Amino acid sequence: MAMLAVLDLVACAPSVRAGGLPPTLQMESVDGGQIAVQNGIPVPTFDFEPRQRIDLSGEWRVQRARFDADLSLTNREEAMQQIIATAEGRERPGFDDSGWEEISVPGTLNLPPDAPELGGWYRRGFKVPASWAGLALTLKFGAVNYLADVWLNGVHLGYHEGGYTPFAFDAAAALRLGELNLIVVRVDNPPWGSRNDIVPWGLTDWWNYGGITRPIWLEATPQVHAVRADVVPHLDGADVSVVVRNAAPAGTMPSASGQAPAGVPNESAAPEQQPGSTSVHLEVLPARVTPDNVTDPDVRRLVPGVPSPLAEATLGAGVLRPGSAQMLEASFSFGGPDTWSPAFPALYVLHVRVATGTQVDDLWTSFGLRRIQVDPEAPRLLLNGEPIMFHGVGLHDETLTNAGGSMPSAQRVRSASTLLTQLDHARHVGADLIRSAHTPANPLLLMLADRLGFAVWEEIPLYHFTPLTFGVAMRRGIPQQMLREMALRDMNHPSVVFHGLANESTGQSDRTDALTTLRQVDRDVDGTRLTGQAAYGSEPADATQAPLDVAGFTFYYGVFYGDSATGGTEQALRAAHAANPSKPVLALEFGRWSDGRDGLSRQQRIFARTYPVFERHSDLREDGFVGIATWWTLEDYMTMRPGIRVEQFGLYAPDGTPRPVAASATSAFAARAGRGAELRIQSGVRSARVDVPRSDDWGLALQLGYALLIAFALLSVALGLLVHRGGRSVGRRRA
Repeated sequence: MAMLAVLDLVACAPSVRAGGLPPTLQMESVDGGQIAVQNGIPVPTFDFEPRQRIDLSGEWRVQRARFDADLSLTNREEAMQQIIATAEGRERPGFDDSGWEEISVPGTLNLPPDAPELGGWYRRGFKVPASWAGLALTLKFGAVNYLADVWLNGVHLGYHEGGYTPFAFDAAAALRLGELNLIVVRVDNPPWGSRNDIVPWGLTDWWNYGGITRPIWLEATPQVHAVRADVVPHLDGADVSVVVRNAAPAGTMPSASGQAPAGVPNESAAPEQQPGSTSVHLEVLPARVTPDNVTDPDVRRLVPGVPSPLAEATLGAGVLRPGSAQMLEASFSFGGPDTWSPAFPALYVLHVRVATGTQVDDLWTSFGLRRIQVDPEAPRLLLNGEPIMFHGVGLHDETLTNAGGSMPSAQRVRSASTLLTQLDHARHVGADLIRSAHTPANPLLLMLADRLGFAVWEEIPLYHFTPLTFGVAMRRGIPQQMLREMALRDMNHPSVVFHGLANESTGQSDRTDALTTLRQVDRDVDGTRLTGQAAYGSEPADATQAPLDVAGFTFYYGVFYGDSATGGTEQALRAAHAANPSKPVLALEFGRWSDGRDGLSRQQRIFARTYPVFERHSDLREDGFVGIATWWTLEDYMTMRPGIRVEQFGLYAPDGTPRPVAASATSAFAARAGRGAELRIQSGVRSARVDVPRSDDWGLALQLGYALLIAFALLSVALGLLVHRGGRSVGRRRA
């Protein structure tokens, strides 16, 4: 939200020292390339995998608390002793929590509209089968808001900062197999506006749901397993990189037999190989989305029948040392593949099988072939080489219900069925792009957007940042970590076509520096999405757009900026285009609230006077340059803004009925999106070719070359000696 929020921020202006807690994610070099490492392990996939797992969702014992945020944000080497002292035993198994309340996880500590922003202690017991002995055991968190410290059976596994992205720990050493285990999470959620060193930092126009807000689960794999598989899509194929890890403690001897420990399932015989060596087999399979499988998180359910692979390759990883990781790569080139778009969301399934002797691990992921780019010859968006103008709606990760009262109740979205209803609303108004508010998207939203056919703009929550807070955050490295975590989590989702790096922020040099750094971070991790920001439309010549791929703005003319919706929007669009002649201009917000006197009619009037201006300059026209028009928002949402509990900007009311402005959007947008399950697309290719650039092949070639060189040198020396000796002999004889 625009100018009013700036005035509110000036009033709260916190001034505190920046915390010294460092980020936990780093990029490290391993055999085969660079990978992301966090908490001592390669960053894993957080998709649902058909592996042995223990779901830790459900009821937890919780004690709410307000923590010392200065302590929470202090380097753990300095703060841990005091954190343990103030815990008073809460992190240990023997603590009596019988008097604590029970709270559902995933959930929140502070349901709107009135609950204060608080932290708390979470505790839960669970059993792990004794048959899991010898397996790698990874504890995965979908998200905790805002700062989590995690103990397992009294052992501090580590911490994570950031409320919307996932993280994981190696839990094997701390777990007690066949016994009751205890997981404890200390969650600190400093109130927004109380500090300038957290992200987001100040007054924001959405609800701060604190606590364990996404699922937690324990996942079991063989020691040698696939950590993640990342797909870089092209229009005629895909590049695949697989990270393989040997989770056995460093210094232990690798198994010569490759035998699986007792209780490890053996789905099929592993390929013949050297004892202890690892092979990685890749299969690209067709996918078909139907109403029956559209909400199933297990991507195996997308594979129709028992089809033959469209393409496959086998990579050799050799013998992985305990505690080591390796990245392997392959490229698939397809003839006549189906590409992904909102109108035709064709997907493929990648199956990765890692085999070491008789140990077998499987990883499954879906992907789509698509390319989003800026036309090098004109300021327009190209999707799969064709011009496109997206018609978007903003959507917070929240549902509001009005149970007969004047004030709706709200909660975070926890089910795919809830999202299906929301996306059906988006389809009915003709939208083909979802802007996931100001945060990384709900993973369930991305799963459905892939399958149904919606493009997605997701972003990190650099919301209303200032020169001061840009400097503080970037020096701490938290935005960089959030962006890497978001990009890594969502790498294989074709629906994600834009990464937003900031929203309605101020400053010039500090913001430009931050956006330049973040764009490079995005390129280093991903590079298949376009980067942008949502800048104030009241400053259409904003020079901080320079380092980004697109020029995005919020357009609130006739609402926050001046009196004329039509004239103000027209003038601002022309100014934005003049300042960014080679970039598409994106309208990432326009809209108005529906409450108040004549609210419904005023809301409809803003649409009628603003959208046609975007349409006149659509990048589908020869001289056009507008690539997105996004109504703010699809549904109403809760806010932390003082004096406002519910922002009633929605095309739909909390009871699910469309407001009059929804009819305006339906007639204007008219996109063909969200119908993937109805289309029942089955992907395919006419032909396939595989390229496997293996580093060990180069090593073998170098070794052979070196051996031949040595042999040739020795032979030359021997021949030289023979010739030299023979000459002298001949000479002597001749003499």
